[in-house]
Amino acid sequence: MKNKVHMENMNFNVKKSIWLYVAILSIFILLVPHVAFITAHVSLSSNEGWNAYLARRAIGLDHAPLYPPAEQMVFNNYPPSSFYVVGLFGWLLGDMIVAGRIISLMALLFCAWAAGRIVLACGGTRGGAWLAGLLIVLYSAVFYSDYVAMDDPQWLGQAVIMAGFMLLLGNGREPGRAGAWRPFCAGFVVVAGLTFKHNILALPVAVLVWLLLTDWRHAVSWMGGCLVSLCLLGGLYYSSFGPDFMQGVFGHKRVFYVHGMLKGLGNVLGLGGMMVSCAFVPWRRLPHRSGLLLGLYLLLAVASAIVQRTGAGVSHNACFEALIAAALCAGLAMSHLVSTGGTVGRVPMRAVLVGMVGLNLLPVVVSLPVYLPYLYRSNVTGIVHSLAASDETIAAVRAIDGDVACETLALCYWAHKPVVMDFFNYSQHVAVTHDAMVLERAVDRHDIAAFVSNSRFDTQEDVWEFLSLWRIIRARYTHVRLQGAAYIVTP
Repeated sequence: MKNKVHMENMNFNVKKSIWLYVAILSIFILLVPHVAFITAHVSLSSNEGWNAYLARRAIGLDHAPLYPPAEQMVFNNYPPSSFYVVGLFGWLLGDMIVAGRIISLMALLFCAWAAGRIVLACGGTRGGAWLAGLLIVLYSAVFYSDYVAMDDPQWLGQAVIMAGFMLLLGNGREPGRAGAWRPFCAGFVVVAGLTFKHNILALPVAVLVWLLLTDWRHAVSWMGGCLVSLCLLGGLYYSSFGPDFMQGVFGHKRVFYVHGMLKGLGNVLGLGGMMVSCAFVPWRRLPHRSGLLLGLYLLLAVASAIVQRTGAGVSHNACFEALIAAALCAGLAMSHLVSTGGTVGRVPMRAVLVGMVGLNLLPVVVSLPVYLPYLYRSNVTGIVHSLAASDETIAAVRAIDGDVACETLALCYWAHKPVVMDFFNYSQHVAVTHDAMVLERAVDRHDIAAFVSNSRFDTQEDVWEFLSLWRIIRARYTHVRLQGAAYIVTP
């Protein structure tokens, strides 16, 4: 009998190892196209060039303020820390966009590793830790692939905050045994993470509520660390940039659409398989009442994703916290099922475990037959075909005498042109204030030599994006020519 049980355990462990290797191989296949073209001069997002210009400003390579005054057409609504990190690395590499892509990819992988460590700190098994980390990378690579190895600070800010989360939980001992220094330092690190990206709020709020309900002394210590970090970093940045810093980050003009909640709800429903795992998490039996913390984290992260998606220009990055929280629950559910054994009703626990893990992976498995061809078609074939056209556009922009305004700022960045206009943020400013005087004045005076659009024009007037801005531009800039990957519009 013992030999039979031993053989069953060996077979189960072998199957588990096979599935682990399959998952790792899948991640490798999904990440290869992103890594292969990480240095390509093809813009992955309009944000890439914008982040690159601000990183140059942060380390003094461009003699322009990191937070421009309101009367310009360039805006900065992000906290400053990421621009210094990317700027220094980009200065070493010679390309801010490539530096940002590498940092973003490393930050994603760090978040996956940190999720595994947090599962272990909450009493989970190594298998559960692996599952949590793998789910984060798999879902990111399939459903949020536009943010994989893309020059954007969202994953970097998330990585810093996850470091604070790990510091708070430590190795799973009771927080009281670690002394007040742990929540203090964790609070300091988490607020520092918000100076990389300020929309990662679910975890900080969940930790505060959790500590207030479980240990008010450590809640005071946590708030002390947050306050010190806020005063130190906030004071440093305010003294460096003045009121323009506060106006840029907290007074930024943005259009909100209530129907954006439907997008957020759709993103959350895509995590439904992992949400089902919550039924198997032993919430009350997790060490140091961390079940309450994770429950709060998941609830607030889901609500945050739905609300944030109402903002114009807010994309999948609003869902990263919900993804991480759901993956943590999936990892702990798997840990519980592996450790418990027995049956659920008449169903063997291992069958329940296989079903639960399969449900977690089902959205990815169902999407892969469609997504993998798309991934390789867009990231391999698409980028290869776009490289020559993009290089042609960059060379044409570089040859223009005078300032150039690019919809895709990376084109102007690689052409070594200064940034004179941020199309998206300026369009938001115009939509909210109905004031386009700065653009009208620049167009009337021909202060800008050319405008570059990656939208689709017809011969004369139609354009897909930023229609209100292009109407003003086209009143004075009437000549349009297709040059490589974009249209160049001149007087």
